Amino acid sequence: MKRVIPVREAMRTEVLTVTRGTNVARAAKLMASKNVGSIVVVDGKKPVGILTEKDLLMKVVSEDLKPSKVRVGKIMSAPLITIDPDADIVEAARIMASHKIRRIPVVKKGKLVGIVNSSDITAISPALSELMAHPDRIPEERVDQSVCENCGEVTTDLYEVNGMWVCENCRDSMGE
Repeated sequence: MKRVIPVREAMRTEVLTVTRGTNVARAAKLMASKNVGSIVVVDGKKPVGILTEKDLLMKVVSEDLKPSKVRVGKIMSAPLITIDPDADIVEAARIMASHKIRRIPVVKKGKLVGIVNSSDITAISPALSELMAHPDRIPEERVDQSVCENCGEVTTDLYEVNGMWVCENCRDSMGE
C-alpha cells in the first residue's frame, strides 16, 4: 500500500509576506535578506498573490522600471495557486509541474500556514523530482472499484485520463 505523505511534512512554516501596497524594492530586499525566491502577498491574513524572482526579472528589470515606484500588487502572480497542508505531497508535485511553478503556498481554511517548494518536496521524496521535471510523463493513477466518469460502468479498474476516472474500455477509446 502506498504511503501518503502530507504536504505539512515538507512545508516551511515561516513565510515572508507583504501587502499589495508594498513597493517592489522593499519586497526584494526582504527576499534577499532571508535568501528566498518568493514572498506571499496578503490582504489581512488572506493570501492573494505571490511575488517571485521571475516576476521581478520579467516585470520590473526587463521593463526598466524603478522598483521603489512599483507596487507589489501591480506585478504579483495571481490568482494564487495553493494547496492544503493535509494534501498528498504527490498532488503538490503534480500541481507545481502542471502550472510550471516551483513553489506553492499552503493554505488551511483561507489562512496561510506555510509554503512548499520543489526542493522541499524532493528532500522528502527524491523520486518526485522526475515528476516535477517532466510533467508530460505523469504516470496514470489506479483506483479500486468505482464508477467510470465517461460511461457510468462500475468496475474494479479505473484510470485517470485527462482529469477523468475512466474504465479500461473508455481509456482505450480515448487514445491512452
